[in-house]
Amino acid sequence: MSKTSIQADLKGRIAKGLNFGIEAVEEVLSSDSPIYNDFVLLKSKYNDLMYLSSLNTLPYEQIEIGMDRLRNTLLAIIDRMDESSIGKEEIDPDLKIQALPARRSNFFKLLDIHFKNLEAIEYVEVYAEQESKEVGREAIFRFYNMHRRTLQHQEKLNGPEGPDVLRDYFFKYFQNETGEMEVYFKNIKHLLRYALASEIERQFFLDTIKSLFSKFELATIHYYAMSRIDPEFSQLVEKSELLNEDGFKKVLIAKGPPPY
Repeated sequence: MSKTSIQADLKGRIAKGLNFGIEAVEEVLSSDSPIYNDFVLLKSKYNDLMYLSSLNTLPYEQIEIGMDRLRNTLLAIIDRMDESSIGKEEIDPDLKIQALPARRSNFFKLLDIHFKNLEAIEYVEVYAEQESKEVGREAIFRFYNMHRRTLQHQEKLNGPEGPDVLRDYFFKYFQNETGEMEVYFKNIKHLLRYALASEIERQFFLDTIKSLFSKFELATIHYYAMSRIDPEFSQLVEKSELLNEDGFKKVLIAKGPPPY
C-alpha cells in the first residue's frame, strides 16, 4: 500500500472517531520516526481529556474545543508521515472498539445527571394553608397542567396566530423560571450532542434517550424547543428526531405542532 493510500485510510479512521484515528496511527507509525514523539504527546493529551470528561468537570463546549485541536494535530502528523515513518503498510480493516465502553460509561453518567436534574424539579401548591409538593415526572405533569389551565381560554390558540401565542408564552415562562428546568434542559442538550457525535453508538444512544421521557415531558420539551429560547437545543431536537413519535402530540395544548 502506498504512503498516500495509508494517509487516506488514516484520515478516514479519524472521520469515524478521533479514538479510531489514534489507534490506526499507532498501528502503522514506526517508533523510530522523528514524529513519533509528537504522536505520543497527542495521545497523552487525548487520554487526559478523556479522563477529565469522565469526571464531568468540563463543559461540553470545552471538551469539543479540545477534541477539535487534537483532530487537527493528528491530521498534521499524518500529513508529515513519509516512507520512513511507516512501520506497517496495512491497517487492520476492523475497527477496534476499546473506546466504546468508555463512551458508554460517560453516556450513562450523563443519564445519572439527567435523573438527578429531573428529581430536583419541584411543583409546590398551597391551598387552605396546606402545602403539597411533587417532584420529578409528577412535578412536570403538574406544571404542564398549569400551562393548560392558563392557556385554555386563549381563543387564538387554534387559529393562524396560535403558534406565535404559544411561542411567546413559553419563551417568557422559561426565561423567568427559577432555574430547575433550565438545568434539566441543558443536560438534555448535552445528551443529544453527545449521542449525535458518536457515529458507531449514535442509534443506541438516541434510542435510549427517547425511552427516558413521558408524554408530558416530551410535550414540555416540544414547547421549550418551540420557544426558541435556546436555538441550539431546538436544532438538536430536530436533528435527533426526538419528537418524531406521535404519542405526546395527543396532550399538546393546541392542534398541530408548529415547526421549530
